[in-house]
Amino acid sequence: MATWLALAIGAQFITAITVLIDRHILVRSEHIGKPIVYAFYVSLLSGFVIVLAPFGLIAAPTIGVVGFSLAQAFGFLAAIYCLYAALKAARASDVAPVVGAVSAIVSLVLAGIWIEGDISGTLVPPVLLLAAGTALISHFHFRKHSLLFALAAGALFGLTVFLSKLVYLQTAFLDGFFWTRTMCIVAALVLLVIPAWRSAILHGGRKSSGGTKALVIGNKLLAGVAGVMTALAISLGSVSVVNALAGLQFVFLFIFAFLFAEYMPVGEAKKTGSHGGWQSALGVSLIVLGLGLLYAVHAPI
Repeated sequence: MATWLALAIGAQFITAITVLIDRHILVRSEHIGKPIVYAFYVSLLSGFVIVLAPFGLIAAPTIGVVGFSLAQAFGFLAAIYCLYAALKAARASDVAPVVGAVSAIVSLVLAGIWIEGDISGTLVPPVLLLAAGTALISHFHFRKHSLLFALAAGALFGLTVFLSKLVYLQTAFLDGFFWTRTMCIVAALVLLVIPAWRSAILHGGRKSSGGTKALVIGNKLLAGVAGVMTALAISLGSVSVVNALAGLQFVFLFIFAFLFAEYMPVGEAKKTGSHGGWQSALGVSLIVLGLGLLYAVHAPI
């Protein structure tokens, strides 16, 4: 199996764990608060992994690297806002699959148009299977505004990973990773310029308990590990495939729900994975089939 493919799969396993923790935070009465507040802290914390970078080895960025990095940072910030706005109004097991499927299709289309050689004819079927399987896991129990937020989040996440790939095509991985994450911090700090957002962010941070803050920070550091693995996979391989593999996190969530159901609150295991039934089973089957096709294509590598 290709190294970048293994990295992408491992990243989705870690992401599934962070999703469980995110759900724990969101369903409790004492959480970070408004979507803009959560978007601020997620974007800010995603940037702090740059402290691990060997600063003496980071090259000065070109205008293209700065531009694409800044665009992906603001795209990521907007995507996070839309995602948590959707999660405030609909179930996570409905929202997340739709976001993942839309993101996969958007990145596939953008990469197919703008990045030569990113996606070959043999990779299109497994990517489409992964996207279709991801979408089927959702039962689409949405109100109009929550569906719009979910669709917007998916499109923005797809645009974000596409822009990240453009950065890695212009510079070395370490440099690209450093500048994309640095711009995430810049994008988060820009939110403080708007008085209403600044007040919400500062108030939300003070209102949350120390335990909640520690849980959010710890979870985002864990998500940062998955982020590094995903970024490396994107830089080495196909951004379309890496993004489509996001559906694997739902397979892992089903496994977690099955293995650890007795340790979860009543009803939580069902919410953690999906609603069950033939539609979810078909979705998982398509994801597994798509992964099998990817392995068949890359087995000789």
